[in-house]
Amino acid sequence: MLRDVFVLLILVVGGYFCFQGPYYVLLLYIWNAYFRPEHWVWSAQWLLTLKVSYVLGVAIVVSTIFSKQRFRFTFHSFLLFLILAQALVSVLLCEHFDYAWSSWVDFLKATLIAFLIPALANDRKKLRLLILVMCLSLGFEGSKQGWVGMLSYPGALNSNDIPFLGDNNGVAVGMLMLTPLFGALVATTSSKWAKRFLGFLMIGVVYRALSTYSRGGFLSCAALAVIYWIRSRGKLRLLLAFSLTAAIVLPVLPDEFWGRMQTIKTYEEVEDDSALSRLHFWQVALKMADANPFFGVGFNAYNLSFDKYDFFYGRYGEGRSVHSVWFGVVAELGYGGLFLYVFSVILALRNCAFTRKVARRNPQYSDLERFATSVESGLWVFLVGGTFLSFQYNEMFFHFIGLSIALRIAARSIDGTAGDTPQSTFENEAGASKSRPEFEGART
Repeated sequence: MLRDVFVLLILVVGGYFCFQGPYYVLLLYIWNAYFRPEHWVWSAQWLLTLKVSYVLGVAIVVSTIFSKQRFRFTFHSFLLFLILAQALVSVLLCEHFDYAWSSWVDFLKATLIAFLIPALANDRKKLRLLILVMCLSLGFEGSKQGWVGMLSYPGALNSNDIPFLGDNNGVAVGMLMLTPLFGALVATTSSKWAKRFLGFLMIGVVYRALSTYSRGGFLSCAALAVIYWIRSRGKLRLLLAFSLTAAIVLPVLPDEFWGRMQTIKTYEEVEDDSALSRLHFWQVALKMADANPFFGVGFNAYNLSFDKYDFFYGRYGEGRSVHSVWFGVVAELGYGGLFLYVFSVILALRNCAFTRKVARRNPQYSDLERFATSVESGLWVFLVGGTFLSFQYNEMFFHFIGLSIALRIAARSIDGTAGDTPQSTFENEAGASKSRPEFEGART
């Protein structure tokens, strides 16, 4: 009952603020998408009846259209719509149209939010608040499970799914993508209590990721540590933070955990069926792409097409998943779709690099440097973990793309190097706007 009241209170308060503009609708949409209250309350029927996600999706589009918000396409935003169009054509040509169409409609929402993030989170405070909502909405429950598991069942496997992320592998990657955002929030807050609270949540999130026993998650964690170390200025401080986290988390992981991680390099010796089957699934994906090079077998239709292209005839089961972002995209969207997808990831990494470069020349914008590093680190987690996971259309990844675009637009507005870029509202240290109360886009 208390959970229902809590969720209802958030919806009522959030609904009230939504009347103040589309940015607040975006915040409520992000909370609902990441928290998934219908899976958290005990009696979810009333929430399902309200169709909160659908209502908020319509509300954010309508409120943005009728607002005075001014923005235009960036090249990267245009690229997102090319991916969306490529996916739509693959749906129209797919043998499993009904299933592919339903999946594409969900994908439409993800790309639309990615497009709206840089348009609506158009100053530093708004961008930071959006990231805070993302972290708390997904990370609070994840951190709670992490700390409870660490203190009550140290080293035990946590196989609970998270609706927003999926199975244990998706949970591991999602939690680790969230971790650097927590780190940026810790670094950019002035309140000691807020720092401690966010740091506490971050440690719980890291343990939640590792307690999935996901090998892809373990590799993603290593990639996160490396990229964060490379990009950080305060390497000694970061080393202390890593050491503290490791001192808390690693000692409680049992031999079973390390034994499973060991199979990353010895899977052939121990005949790890899980790892060996992935290699077969990737070969099947290439077979699908070769047979359908332009538009693939259909958006999100690998599982339904698997039996038709399985040259082992059911040795590893029927209707199996591809277990890889890259092989999944090439199988479902063709080689052209893979090119667009990879190009979008590369642009996102360049967006973060550009933002970090500009922010370092303007020390008063050091918070943008922190957030650029955190978004880039999250993308590298996705790159590594997604290699072993069907995560290619997950909303979280596309929200990171949107954040990278927003950061680049912010960097252009303070750099003054792009003549085609209107001035933006990313505020200076005195809190005064440089120009009008919103920024338009800039080509990336």
